[in-house]
Order: sequence, then C-alpha cells, then structure tokens
Amino acid sequence: MDLINNRIIQDYVNKVCAQVKFRDVHPDVKLELEAHIQEIIEEHLAQGFSEKEAAEKAVVQMGDADMVGKQLNKVHKPKPEWSILLISLLFINTGLLSLYFIQKQSLLSHNIPIFERSLLFSLISFIIMIGFYFFSYKKLERYSKHIYLGTLALLTYTVLFGIQYNGSSSWLTLGSLSLNVVAVSPILFIIALAGIFHKWDWDNTFNFLQGVALCAVPLILMLGAPSISSSVIYAVASMVLMVASGAKLKRLLFISVPFIAMIILSVFTVPYRIDRLLIFLNPGSDPHGSGYINTQLNKIIEDAGLFGQGLTFAPQGLPDLHTDFIFSFITYTFGWIAGILLIALTVLFLVRIARITRIVKNNYAKLLISGFVSILTVEFLWNILMNLGLAPISGIGLPFISYGGSQLIINAVIVGMISSIFKRRNVSQNCQ
Repeated sequence: MDLINNRIIQDYVNKVCAQVKFRDVHPDVKLELEAHIQEIIEEHLAQGFSEKEAAEKAVVQMGDADMVGKQLNKVHKPKPEWSILLISLLFINTGLLSLYFIQKQSLLSHNIPIFERSLLFSLISFIIMIGFYFFSYKKLERYSKHIYLGTLALLTYTVLFGIQYNGSSSWLTLGSLSLNVVAVSPILFIIALAGIFHKWDWDNTFNFLQGVALCAVPLILMLGAPSISSSVIYAVASMVLMVASGAKLKRLLFISVPFIAMIILSVFTVPYRIDRLLIFLNPGSDPHGSGYINTQLNKIIEDAGLFGQGLTFAPQGLPDLHTDFIFSFITYTFGWIAGILLIALTVLFLVRIARITRIVKNNYAKLLISGFVSILTVEFLWNILMNLGLAPISGIGLPFISYGGSQLIINAVIVGMISSIFKRRNVSQNCQ
C-alpha cells in the first residue's frame, strides 16, 4: 500500500509530528510511524478488509495522534551532554582563577592584563558554545571542500607572509586582533576532512592515495611555518580520521610512515630542535642554560607537596607561566591534590566525548567526534607530560585553561559542535 499518498495515514503522521518540537527528528519519526502502520495494515488486509478500511483501523489502533505525539516529544526532547559542558566550564574557571593569581603576584616579565582579557574571551567562548549547540552541525558537511580549500589558502598565505613569532610564521593581524592561524587550522581541516571522508572509498587505490595527499598537504604547510606541536596534533587527528572513515588498519603503517618521517625530518634538520630534544633526554647536562626550564619544572613539581605552597611562586621564575606551564603553577600553588584532580577530570572529559561515537547514528558525526577527541587528547596529554618532564617542551597550552584567546575560542567551537552532535544523536544518516 502506498502510504505516502494515503491521505488518512499522512494526516495522522502529520498530527503526531506536530507535537514533536524537535524538527530534526521528524523524518525519522515519520519513517517509524509508517513502518508500524504498514505492519498493521498488512494484518487487516490479510483478514479481508479493503485498503481504506485497513488504513482507518490502523490509525485507530495506533492511538490518539496528540497523545502519541506528546509521548514521542518526551522521547526525542534534545538534551545537552551536561558532564562535558560542566567540565569545560570548570576548566575555564580554573584557568581564570590561575591567571588572576599569576597577574596579582606579577609573575610575568611583561605587564599584560591576562585576567581581564581571558575573562572577555571566556564570555565570548560561552556564547560560541551556546550558538553551536543550536546550530546543526550537518549544515557544514556540504561546505567541507570549501572549508578545506579556504583553510588551505589562509594557511599558505600565513606561512608565506605571516608575522614571525618565536621563529614561526603562524600569526595574522587583522586590525587590533591577532590570530594564530597555524594553531587554529588543525580543527578546521578536521571539520573539512570529516565531511570529505565520510563516504570515501578507501579500498580504491587511487582514492586511498588521494586521501593521503589531502591530509599530507596541510601537514607540509604546518611544518613549513614551522610548528611542530600543531603538526603533531593535526597528523594524529587526520590519521585517526582516515582509519575511522574506513581505511583498513593494515594500511595504517603506510599512512603513518610518511607523516612521521616528515615530522622527524623537520626536527633533525634544525639545530635548536635537536638541542631541545637532547636537553629533554638529559636536562642536567646544562641546568643553567638550555636545560634551565626543564630543571625549574622538575623543582616546581618536586616542591609542590600534597596541599601546595600557596601564593609563594617566585616572580619570573618560569617563562610562559600563563600559557605552556600553567599546570605546574596550579600544582605548585594548590598541591598535587589539585593536579591529580585536574588529570582525573581530563580523563573523564575525554572518555565522555569518545563515548558519543558509540551512540550517534550519523557517520559524519562519528568522524567529527573522532577528530575532536584526537585533537584534545594530544593537547591535554602533551601539555601535562611536558610539565611533568615526560615530554619535550613545545608551545602547546593546556586546553581551556592556558591563556590564549584563539585557542580558547577554538576549544569552545569543539565543545559547541560536540553538544550539537549529542543533541542530534538519534537523528539517522538519512535525515539531512
């Protein structure tokens, strides 16, 4: 029986959907209702009723449209993933508190109102989170190629003509605003590649090589900036994305070898990076020179104690305290209890995000979550291990907590999009 053109059935389905306020699930609700009605109609047809009689009896058997609609509205009522949002806000407030004490104690060599600026960016980030929660992430899918090409063009321009800072052409200035384009680009490329790869045929050799090339070109540009931290973050996330989108695990080695080779080559062709790696392996070889920061970090962590040393941090004792080494400040000031709690919240945060890949129905959403959790995992892990002396020092901040407007806004976009995905977790692949 043609249910689409049956007025009785469609009137009933439309009345039910009118009670379901979350419009994104209407196509799924209609398919579900029509499937149930079809089963009932077939039973009545087998009993000898006409199509019209079978349809009328099926509608009566389904129940009152308003009541069914209200019940479905409760089932499909969108709810945020509160744990992810609350932990994100807790991270942001931890960062604000830490930056307030850093500024109050004048622990930096330069007089910048880091607390006031961070407060402003935190408010902006909160608005962005809310905005992306209500924004349908699936609208980005159709613009995936445009996002990729636009980001590629912006990154190329930045590498060639951007502002040099610490030996890297990573920044662009737009009036009074500065944007770390290289640090922002990994998330933009992951959003683009998730849309490109979600229907990709990795079994085709040409497609496989083309997919690897799409991932490799941005990596080459990031290494050309150069920015090792952004390159590693992007390389890990893009490889996870390839595997999650269907590239076979046995080809993972083929995928990873050129990526790893490019990163290693960029490290061992620059003398100061070799020195930094050697100092990481043996910081005691030059404690007052190249190994000064490593030595200071070890001392800070050793002196922290279980309950911390309070507001006794030595002024200007560590450069970039508000960005790269804020975890050490938190641990020293508030003790290992705070440090361990922060690590535990980080693990919980990442696990809760990764869990969403198991419950969403849309493959594009699964790829986005896989990319997001990869980026955040590398950032959290590298920064914490770096502060503990277990990873080489690099310019990578602690997500949500370290000072930096560009990075905080990007992390807010990630959380907002994750919230948007969770809100639409029950929307199937066919509902575009």
